[in-house]
Amino acid sequence: MRAGVVPDSPPFVLADRTGHLTGFSVALIQAIGARLKRDVVFTEAPLPALFAGLADGKLDVLPGPVQATPERAADMLFTEGYLWSEYQFGTAPGIKLATLGDLRGKRLAVHEGSDYAEWAQRSGGRLGFVAVPQPTLAAVFEAVRSGRADASLTSSSALRAATAGHSKLTAALALPETRTHESLAVAESAVELRDEIEEALRCLKQSGAVARLSAIWLGSKPGPEDLENLVIPGYGVPGLAGYDPKQHKPRCEK
Repeated sequence: MRAGVVPDSPPFVLADRTGHLTGFSVALIQAIGARLKRDVVFTEAPLPALFAGLADGKLDVLPGPVQATPERAADMLFTEGYLWSEYQFGTAPGIKLATLGDLRGKRLAVHEGSDYAEWAQRSGGRLGFVAVPQPTLAAVFEAVRSGRADASLTSSSALRAATAGHSKLTAALALPETRTHESLAVAESAVELRDEIEEALRCLKQSGAVARLSAIWLGSKPGPEDLENLVIPGYGVPGLAGYDPKQHKPRCEK
């Protein structure tokens, strides 16, 4: 499987000391590939380029996590999620951010080209903050820790990992209306592949493997209602285009 990933986006994708890719999403798609008896070949690129690669057939799957939104579901197919996620701000110690009004006058670090950067572009003038785009997800959090930004805006799952064991970054205001599945994505026409990947993902959930990866990479043990453990009926994300309510086939034996 040709898998497209965003480089330097810990804890999901990063290079180890030998230069090999590792991280939550890398380990997950490798585990899925092992169940499907398919090797995984990685391509690293910014998210817009990965979406284009999926659409033109140069990539088979985006391990993500890709936020499953109605806009994206019009162009690609999602598996059920393996993480819940919502927009969430992180702050430096002593920075108050309990409401959107508290953003006024602040510098907000966002990953350029991301949904969060788009939100900042739309909202900066109205809410009175200045967006500080960063080239990577890691750089977003480092901007806050180093004092070059007052706050960050990322997924809650990325922030969960970034705050684990770090006193210079604190989880702050979340936007619950943005809550969604973070999923793997395939091309809109690749229904069979989506279903195969979701079958493997479901088996990995049932075995506890996804929860174990989450605990390792995100720094805390997921509960029974977290998507690392929760199996969703049907294939895909309920309520979005491409969702198929048909029953899963129980094929989890090794």
